[in-house]
Amino acid sequence: MANMRLLLALCVGLLAVQLATADLYMHQPRGSNNRLNERSANRDNGNRLFDSQNNNRGGYNKGDNTLNGFANYDQQYHMSYFMSDESGSHKSIMHVEWTNQHGCGGNEHGDPNQLNCAIILQYMCLPEMIERTTGVTTLDAEELRTDCDNECHWPVPGNLECAAQAPYCPPMDIRTEARCNAAGGKWRPARINDQFNCLSSQGGGGGTWGTGWGAGWGGWAGAGSSSQDWPRLRDGLNTNRQGFTEPARASDLTPAGRFARYAADVDPNKGLHENWEYYDECYRRERNRGLFTADQNLGNNNLGYSSAVFTRQNPNNNRRGYECPEERDYYPYWHPSPWRDIVVMTDRLDHCEFFQTESQNVKAKGVCRNTATCNNCVKYNREETCTSNGGNWVDYPAHGLPPPECIQAPWSRANHHGNGRHGQMNSYNWTIPYLGLPDGTNGVSNQTFRCVVRLRYNISTDDYDYSRVNASFNQNDGQGVESPVRQNPNVNIGAANQALQLAINTAQFGRTFQDRSHTFRLMTRPKFATPAALTDSIMGRRPRNAGQQANVFDNCDTLWNLNVRGKRGNIVQTYPAVEYDFSPNDLTISDADCIHVQWTGSNTHNNGDPAGDGQAGDAGEGTGGTDRHNWVELQHTNFATSYPLPWENNTLFTFLKDAYSPLASQNTPTQERATSRDIRCGSDWETTK
Repeated sequence: MANMRLLLALCVGLLAVQLATADLYMHQPRGSNNRLNERSANRDNGNRLFDSQNNNRGGYNKGDNTLNGFANYDQQYHMSYFMSDESGSHKSIMHVEWTNQHGCGGNEHGDPNQLNCAIILQYMCLPEMIERTTGVTTLDAEELRTDCDNECHWPVPGNLECAAQAPYCPPMDIRTEARCNAAGGKWRPARINDQFNCLSSQGGGGGTWGTGWGAGWGGWAGAGSSSQDWPRLRDGLNTNRQGFTEPARASDLTPAGRFARYAADVDPNKGLHENWEYYDECYRRERNRGLFTADQNLGNNNLGYSSAVFTRQNPNNNRRGYECPEERDYYPYWHPSPWRDIVVMTDRLDHCEFFQTESQNVKAKGVCRNTATCNNCVKYNREETCTSNGGNWVDYPAHGLPPPECIQAPWSRANHHGNGRHGQMNSYNWTIPYLGLPDGTNGVSNQTFRCVVRLRYNISTDDYDYSRVNASFNQNDGQGVESPVRQNPNVNIGAANQALQLAINTAQFGRTFQDRSHTFRLMTRPKFATPAALTDSIMGRRPRNAGQQANVFDNCDTLWNLNVRGKRGNIVQTYPAVEYDFSPNDLTISDADCIHVQWTGSNTHNNGDPAGDGQAGDAGEGTGGTDRHNWVELQHTNFATSYPLPWENNTLFTFLKDAYSPLASQNTPTQERATSRDIRCGSDWETTK
């Protein structure tokens, strides 16, 4: 018998609507497709956080930590995962699953597909300490950048004190010294966001804030603001998009002008991934004019030039959240990005060296900074033009992570939204990294991070060689240059005076789809804990029984995360998701492994009208509009009958140690369990679930 420790953190709550004729959907962790808490099959706002290029029926609702739909951030359920340990000897694995409509995988030599593709998995994390204090009705003074001569840096191996030397420590999105120190960062002289580049209500040239912000701030008032914190990385409480006031005059570009726009734009009740400053610089930075744009006419910003918010796929700057369109459409990106790379899955393994060496995991990215004599030098995207115009070109440090893994993309056929070649969803096992402070740093222990996972699906066809085309191939009638692909071209088919028009949109020849998870938590592993204390660290409550101490993780080589995918409804209502199932569906473990079981659901999953081109409804038992899950042990023999084992014969729950409810004060039925039990070594989890 294998000795397996089973960690359960089960919550009533999530899962939502999916779609017909879709493109890329992440099913584990739950992909939002810009959904939040809609009761309709269609999402409310496809521009809320990011550009998915997907149809409106896709995505899952955010989970609830209450009997009804959430009304504030405390009532949202955040999936929580343990990191691998710092040494890497004890791993934590998240199983990521998706479906992509247009096909991928194979190789040109022995297994060709009809297109070229890359599927890229990334994540973004911030220390969970970055939150607003309670009682906020205007901007909390504790969150203002009170010192623009310094900024928060994250220690890296080789520079634990973040001295002004290589390897440079990357700056963190933490704006006060107190918060920086509490998170374990180092408050050091600013290299990136100094007095000429940080948000200030008092103008440039001075290193500190005045008192001009005060009651004029309107962005942080909102329902529930007197009783809760506002997380920096957040899913939001409504489906509206964050605001952005486009700069139109010189005063809008000063530190005070930027602060005034920021103050008017950012709302704590709306979702936020990339921050306002990131998009503002994208809007002001010139686009890369060496890129292939076919015959698309890219627009100009309010400042009179074409910037990085205009791309071939987005020629008119249709803004989605604070995502930078140029960064979204091209990988690897040549300027700084908040996203960390996990893996590149491609049909061109000969490109792996390029992907890995150009990743910001390992390579610093240059960016132009404003100076006392140039308040819009962030517009320049090359070092030569930056310095010649009075700007300061700096290298934004690498993320200090290993290069992304680069592997053959799993095969899927075109025009099909379903399983891959081997009868299961295409997937990747992500070894969750250790994100805490490096060894030797005298800082915070047991850190928790709030994170988002991002899945990108880049495709092109063989109509042109995507690796060779550049701006010299763009349509240019004056120079006699004809793009290899043109918008809705007329093609001579040989009939006299008769041409055939092809339906071609050159904005979509070479296209990027995307999905992102809702926010979740990554936690460092507690060194010693009882099962009850583990539940306490996950759910934020004191254990009922903290008597005996047990080193839960000492004998746990690999911690497998076992979650639930799918949603309530029949197969037509759920498509392109599936009905409920485990993720991973098959899991084989050894006697040195542990399993962390966790799921969540939505109380606003009505899947009602408008339903777009699919079917509305949430067929199933129980109260309408709710996702519910049960944990039932099946008979170990004659498994094909799917017959539940009588409770008196169960083995799965024999060694139950403790149990909690997420609503313990209301004495509701148990929802979380921390369990230890024995299981046969190497047995298939499907026979035990």
